[in-house]
Amino acid sequence: MAAIRRHCEDFIRTRLAPANPPNDGKQTPMRGHPVFIAQHACACCCRDCLAKWWKVPRGVAIPAERQQGIVEFLMAWIERENAL
Repeated sequence: MAAIRRHCEDFIRTRLAPANPPNDGKQTPMRGHPVFIAQHACACCCRDCLAKWWKVPRGVAIPAERQQGIVEFLMAWIERENAL
């Protein structure tokens, strides 16, 4: 799980946290990594979903503290799904 957490932190930092991420709306594949699946399941896959479901404003970089909250939420989902 430590490797998945590191990947999750990296994906959130590089693909979601910038104010205007490259390829926004297409940056998260639908399969291939547990974090990608969790992102889609939890509406944390792109800035549009984060704005709609989590009220994270578009066009503003996501602060580190909020990034960590997203990571914690995704990791909890992954751990729960793996326990089923």
